[in-house]
Amino acid sequence: MHVNSKTPGGDLWLKGEKSVPVELRSTAVWGQYWLEMLQEHEEITQIWIGLVSGGPTFRWIAGTTADPMPARLSGEGLRRVIKERGEFVYKDHQELVSGGLFPIISHGQVLGVVGLLSRDTDYFKPDVVGWLRTLFRAMGDGLLEAGQGLASLTWEYSIARTLISHLDVEAALPEVLEMLAGMLDADVVSALRYTPLSRRFELLATHGLTVQEVAKLKFRFDAGLAGQALGEQPIWIEDLADRDGSQHPIYGMDEDGYRGYLAVPLVANHTLMGALEIAWREPRYTQTWNDDLLMRVAGQIAHAMQHTRIIGEFRQSNERLTARYIAMMEGLSRALELRDLETDGHTRRVSELTVRLAGHMEIPPGQWESIRQGALLHDIGKLGIPDAILLKPGSLTPREQKIMQQHVHYGYNILAPVINDRHILDITLYHHEHWDGMGYPYGLKGEQIPLMARLFAIVDVFDALTSDRPYRTAWPRSKAIEYLKDQSGRHFDPQVVRSFLEVVEGQASNNMPVKS
Repeated sequence: MHVNSKTPGGDLWLKGEKSVPVELRSTAVWGQYWLEMLQEHEEITQIWIGLVSGGPTFRWIAGTTADPMPARLSGEGLRRVIKERGEFVYKDHQELVSGGLFPIISHGQVLGVVGLLSRDTDYFKPDVVGWLRTLFRAMGDGLLEAGQGLASLTWEYSIARTLISHLDVEAALPEVLEMLAGMLDADVVSALRYTPLSRRFELLATHGLTVQEVAKLKFRFDAGLAGQALGEQPIWIEDLADRDGSQHPIYGMDEDGYRGYLAVPLVANHTLMGALEIAWREPRYTQTWNDDLLMRVAGQIAHAMQHTRIIGEFRQSNERLTARYIAMMEGLSRALELRDLETDGHTRRVSELTVRLAGHMEIPPGQWESIRQGALLHDIGKLGIPDAILLKPGSLTPREQKIMQQHVHYGYNILAPVINDRHILDITLYHHEHWDGMGYPYGLKGEQIPLMARLFAIVDVFDALTSDRPYRTAWPRSKAIEYLKDQSGRHFDPQVVRSFLEVVEGQASNNMPVKS
């Protein structure tokens, strides 16, 4: 197999054949495989892989750098890992890094270690440590068999790399199941997800079944062999034709000509995540697979499923909290219209028109809701401006103008702790920047100003000019349009001005929410 000399994360350091003893050359290839896989994680910034011996001493094999490991890893960490045969993890808030040293163990012996550094001080959370622990156990067995089991190592590496490259395990499973079918020479491999509340399995992905066979999969998995895989050992049926009458694998499988069967539990951190169901069209009287390898791969899939579930639960919780927070902020924005004496419906109109402009400029629809929310919340920071300034009928003094300009910072500081959406924050913070660099708060110029803020700035000014205010009557639409043209290249992005005018001029046929 061809091995690249570069990794996704940067240059790859690997001892050349002249510096690696003959007996360790396969070990160097082993180190390179695992280094490339670890570098798929952007949160991991530095990696060291090496062998250990008494003393303890560290013999470098592969890594992202030839520099020595930090003292905390090579000193205290190395001693503890060899003595206790467990991982060593630390945080350094002063240097804003976290580090971990993990043993590579096979048959109870520490053969090597992997040192990792991350710029995320909270990277080594329990679920990440659990996944890494499983991964490095696989590395230990692979190291012991280096040079003898490269085929198995390649399967394992390829499956791990596929899983690690997807945030959602369902996106990775079709490719993973295809590789498993090749590794096991199986006709069918299916992944089932276990739901604890109902104590049932549901089909997550499958490889090798026909459309007709998949259509039969609407049944209770808990009554089948997969349900019996609640333990931690595989269930192997040599010939489904001779099975016990109480054992029911995939519905109708024996009727469709399948004979050999294997169910493998998917367990992560002592939690059943699901099961693999594997089938052959011929009886399987002789075991042709490596149990240890299969269970390691199953462990990787299980941890990926757990990781996906945790991320999904977190996203749902965050979305609910964000929705409630935005609803509250939108209510405050409507109240702010009354306090600021703005025309009723200003925030609603500018949000609708900004979304229409975004669509006209072919901004992806997936970003429209962020634009709408940013428009609704753009002046939320005015809650922090004193009434004496916010409601002053005449011109503001230079000092008062400085205070008024702080509302963009106030708005950003209100939203940023709870809203992880760049477009909303950009509109809030930058909608008073000018194309020529004469705006505030930072005097950004041209395309330094985020696009969403450039869109919203035009809509905000247009609606303000064409609306009645206590201190003036609304401008005619034609006069407001001439003002936008005059400010093109000064206050506003010329391209956005052109697009906006196309939208405004087409309002009659497109039901545009623009004042006439």
